[in-house]
Amino acid sequence: MAEFNIVRFLDLAGGVKTDDLDWDLCARIGISDVEERVLRYMGDTESHTILYMRDLLAGHSTRDPEITAFLSAWVYEELCHGRAISKVLEKVGRPDESDRYTKVTAGSSAREFIEAALSHAAAYLSPRFIAVHMTWGAINEATAAAAYQIMEQNTANPVLATLINRMARQERRHFSFYWHQAEKRMKDDRAARALVNFAIRRFWTLVGSGVGGDDNLAFVSAHLFPDAESRQLLVKAEASIRELPGMEWFDMLTAQSQAKADAWVARHGPARYVTNHDQARAAGVVSA
Repeated sequence: MAEFNIVRFLDLAGGVKTDDLDWDLCARIGISDVEERVLRYMGDTESHTILYMRDLLAGHSTRDPEITAFLSAWVYEELCHGRAISKVLEKVGRPDESDRYTKVTAGSSAREFIEAALSHAAAYLSPRFIAVHMTWGAINEATAAAAYQIMEQNTANPVLATLINRMARQERRHFSFYWHQAEKRMKDDRAARALVNFAIRRFWTLVGSGVGGDDNLAFVSAHLFPDAESRQLLVKAEASIRELPGMEWFDMLTAQSQAKADAWVARHGPARYVTNHDQARAAGVVSA
């Protein structure tokens, strides 16, 4: 994997570009109910990145200039992802409630707060805990990029497709930083590898679990990754994580996603990604 250049990343950093998009076309085609629910889940997760930064920027990580510089840009880019998703929902006539951020934050699970407290304390006890945060971040960024890529492939709304392609590219740059930081800290440190393995095996769950809720997470898993073919993007993400020292065993991404999807199907029946194909055809975007 190509080396990560923090200077170049900072030079390129910024909010995802939206001012050149055809918002009138986006509104005419609209989005499906499935896409709305997936986008709300993704938007809630992106908008609450600042809460995860609270855990990342603690203890020994505050003394690392690369980490502090990266996180400064990362949290802004993620916030802009959330704002961009909110703009899509507004343009298609499905705006967020004015107090959505507060409601979602208040609804965060108890597990989220407990893990945050433990993580914050551990970050002060050992510099090795940075490797946990970096590996965790790499998994989450790879997951988000895969979700956006699936939506891009399936949506009938070309404006949404362009936007989420841009967000996915930023997620992959974020992934690169986390991956290289994790690799550097685990390569020659057996204790760091053991700590990462324990933390990931014991505590890691699919990104957004805390703020999105289990039912929404099951819905997203079932509709974006319903079968082995659609989960190939997750398999690819897992393969990149298995390249990290000591992580050759990692398969939790597909395992948890499939379990969530299966749980949804068991309760509600087969899931299908529905698009606004008819509206797109009427707008001349897709053929009959």
